[in-house]
Amino acid sequence: QHLLAPCCGRLLSSLETHKAAKRRCCLAASGTMSRPTVEEAVEVLMMNEPKAFRIVTEVLFKIVRNIELHPHEPKYSQISTGSAAYTGKIACAKGGLRFLRAVGFEKREAAAGGAGCSSDAGDAPTLVLAAPDAEVLEAGKQALKAAVKEFGAKVEAARVAENKAAAFKLAELKRVSAQNNSKRDATAEAERRQIMEGMAADKAELERQRDPSNFC
Repeated sequence: QHLLAPCCGRLLSSLETHKAAKRRCCLAASGTMSRPTVEEAVEVLMMNEPKAFRIVTEVLFKIVRNIELHPHEPKYSQISTGSAAYTGKIACAKGGLRFLRAVGFEKREAAAGGAGCSSDAGDAPTLVLAAPDAEVLEAGKQALKAAVKEFGAKVEAARVAENKAAAFKLAELKRVSAQNNSKRDATAEAERRQIMEGMAADKAELERQRDPSNFC
């Protein structure tokens, strides 16, 4: 027998209980899914285009480094999801939020009418790192460094491959052009020989007509 999950309407197999399905759906709806690992987050970060990757990794590295340097200053461990820096550099990149969650950030809803909210952020939720873990933060920082190095190597490899492909295409174009030139030269030479042969035949015919013995 199949059941429908009450929160999302997904068709369940008989092995899935109604209670377990309801819990999964509610977790998905509330955004409180399991915390990703740093490795998983970095793997997603690697899927970005070069410009987005550079921007998001630089910002994430700065966030982690500032928390390591100032572990007891709340301003470094709180990020408004409504700020231009977050929306324009982290949220728009693949894996940006995932990485923050991987190092311990959690979403906190803004208190209604709460003070301290900047005008540009409005009532947007805040990402908070309540209990910084020095070991996790250091692992995140090292993972970012390794990702930047690996990404750079991939970009360079892609550039080299693109240059090789362009060089091969150029060589092929030159080869075809040389073949075309050779064909044109051969055609021109054949036409020249045909003209010369025609002129020689005309000259011979003219001389024949001028020879009186040909009319005897």
